[in-house]
Amino acid sequence: MKEELIKVKGRIDSILENDDFPGTIRPEYLRDAVRAYPCRGGKRLRPALTMWCCGLLGGNTVLAEYAATAVEVYHNWTLVHDDIIDNDDYRRGEPTTHTVLTEYAQKNLIFGQSQNTPRKYGRDFAILAGDIQQGWAMNLLLKSVEKGVDADVVLSLSRRLQELVNRDLISGEALDVEFPHRDRETLTETEIETMLYLKTGVLLQFCAEAGAAIALGSSDLTQTKIKNIGEFAAAAGVAFQFRDDWLGVFGDSKTFGKPVCSDISEGKPTVLLVSALKGLTGNDKDELLSYIGMASFDEAQVAAIRGLIRKSGAEAVVSAKTEKLIEKARVILKDYDDNEYRDLLSGWLDYLVVRDV
Repeated sequence: MKEELIKVKGRIDSILENDDFPGTIRPEYLRDAVRAYPCRGGKRLRPALTMWCCGLLGGNTVLAEYAATAVEVYHNWTLVHDDIIDNDDYRRGEPTTHTVLTEYAQKNLIFGQSQNTPRKYGRDFAILAGDIQQGWAMNLLLKSVEKGVDADVVLSLSRRLQELVNRDLISGEALDVEFPHRDRETLTETEIETMLYLKTGVLLQFCAEAGAAIALGSSDLTQTKIKNIGEFAAAAGVAFQFRDDWLGVFGDSKTFGKPVCSDISEGKPTVLLVSALKGLTGNDKDELLSYIGMASFDEAQVAAIRGLIRKSGAEAVVSAKTEKLIEKARVILKDYDDNEYRDLLSGWLDYLVVRDV
């Protein structure tokens, strides 16, 4: 799978480097910001899902290349805006878009007595960069026609991108922003799982559906083969998020890329935390609550948090939920012809839930 993923990455990187859409963006530093995240690289898991689902159903994966590149750019605009919302200065060890733009403004622009500041300017321009990336993603998807994809299929996928992904993904982000301000005692695990599906699952669902639709040359996305492979990807997406939340507490901060227990520090209501609070009583519950909002934790405190979560049974709850989703995805995948792409998708699924980054 890793070898095939490298091939996908190479093709996506080439399309992004040579695509003409960003060329006329002005000013130049905004153009650089638009290209920054998509062209930084990454594993290209979403493009791989699109192309391999196309191959799974007997399609020519070359036909799916522009759609695959489109979902990668689309994913990246959500990261740009997410970093602004979360006020993050770094993403995977490199400066975030709004941080880079703020630094540019500090060094090159004049503000004087203006109420505007380099920081606000950087955030404003990062919002604009994300907006343009949305347009770039749509432009790439529409270019699929030039690759030989039927125009009706591309039109159907364009509508699906706006309805399923744009509306629902942003709704998921909105819920993610809202939940820390809700009463943790009344917030349910089902609500959190719905948010995870909207925030992460829907884009993966679209990736799979797009690849399948291109393979079948069908604009009817309710077709069983298209619908089911979308459900496969959606289940994998929620399982991916459960793994992410587990790594946030039990992972290695150096490998994972952010401080361990940062979700506890931020009071983020993950299924892990909500389940733990419901499973603890008395002094144990009070102790876990006392850690919420702390700026950082020493090794002893991290060990205590982990111990309390395990004692509550929350780790086992999340593990069981993850396994159920993975089993659902595996059952769906087995209904498709046994070919190299089914094997690749099985490996892709394994990676999502055994990863440590």
